[in-house]
Amino acid sequence: MTEKSTVRTREMACELKSQRELKRMTLRELARRADWSASKVSAWENGRRISPIDAAIYLAHCGTKAAERARLLELAKPPGDLYWVRPYFDKLVDPMKSLIIQENLADTIISHSPTAIPGILQTEDYVKELHELTGRYTADRLKILVQARLDRQQLLQRRNPPRCLYFVYERSLRTIVRDPALMHEQLQYLVLSTNLPHCTIRVLPETALPYHLVGSRFTIMEFPEHPPVVYEETYAAGLFIDDRVAVEAFYVLATRLEQAALSEGQSREMLVRLADEFERMKE
Repeated sequence: MTEKSTVRTREMACELKSQRELKRMTLRELARRADWSASKVSAWENGRRISPIDAAIYLAHCGTKAAERARLLELAKPPGDLYWVRPYFDKLVDPMKSLIIQENLADTIISHSPTAIPGILQTEDYVKELHELTGRYTADRLKILVQARLDRQQLLQRRNPPRCLYFVYERSLRTIVRDPALMHEQLQYLVLSTNLPHCTIRVLPETALPYHLVGSRFTIMEFPEHPPVVYEETYAAGLFIDDRVAVEAFYVLATRLEQAALSEGQSREMLVRLADEFERMKE
């Protein structure tokens, strides 16, 4: 039976390939130097689990520096289970990088954001204001975080983007972040995003059942050649979930959200209406 990849092994695959390409070395050349078959190296670079020893040998041939090598070898350690925590406060961990890798591998993304507008659809000012609310970032760090969020949004503009479905709540859309001018710009951006053929926004109206009390902020990602995975966000960490039973539970919730949300056309009409309301509030 073919071994299934996980979030962790796919991230390791991307990191290995990146290190090899930085060395300007072909896959076959690395295989020859390490006395491996090209098929074995290809399997590792496509998400097959690699042992810590083989990973160390691979990275040594790539000339990977010690600090980076130590970070990557952590990825090669056998996980204890199918739940992988990526802490936001650990300086050695970049959870957004882990998420970006999975998003760029996915061909379908389903996002549920019960308390705010989804990150990938936020304007620069909206992103900045939300980060400032935490009160924990210096000006320089804030600038880096805002730019990282904006860079992540390139996913929707690439040549072959994934099909994306975003569930947002009317109460989040009506919540004024800083001032009506910022919200007018944000709502206009959402309206423009609905023009993208691969991007769908569905609004949960105030009259819908209170699903924001049940579900957290999560993203389901589907892949052409791998099982689906869920990314769940908390204030302190991001959690990748590969466990099949748990993932299926998120699909059940997503189905209920789809039944309760306004249609795509109705959602767009609400976004246009709210943008107009914020426009009038500016005056």
